[in-house]
Amino acid sequence: MRLLKAVLLSIVIMTVLVFPIEKNALTQPISEVVLMGQGIIVPSSGMVMLSSSADEGTEYAIRVFDPESGRAVLERNVSGSFRGRVMLEHSGPYYFSVQTMTPVTMAVRVINRYPSVMVLNIRYGLGGVSALILAAILLVEGRKR
Repeated sequence: MRLLKAVLLSIVIMTVLVFPIEKNALTQPISEVVLMGQGIIVPSSGMVMLSSSADEGTEYAIRVFDPESGRAVLERNVSGSFRGRVMLEHSGPYYFSVQTMTPVTMAVRVINRYPSVMVLNIRYGLGGVSALILAAILLVEGRKR
């Protein structure tokens, strides 16, 4: 019984302690430079700042594709330079591509990151159930004494 209480208590403590650690990790921006049709993995959902630059008058297409949903998050025809924002709904791979025959550099910077709803549901569910089971065990033990 002591082992079960120790395991449940450690799960509850880890659930509570992960929030400040996660907040610190999510405030660090992710930056990538995309040269040609490159995919990047974003570890959390969040807002992305896109910047692209090419010679003046160069026409190209920027596309951000989400393979999980099978749809494009952003498709934009651009001439010259571009700055914009894209909302990434979940963590996972997103493919950032520049379609052109001339050199274009696109910088991707993920800001305002936060865990996905699925991650939060798992964390709250596991921590909450562990806390309830631990409370029930302690209540039953208290009544026995």
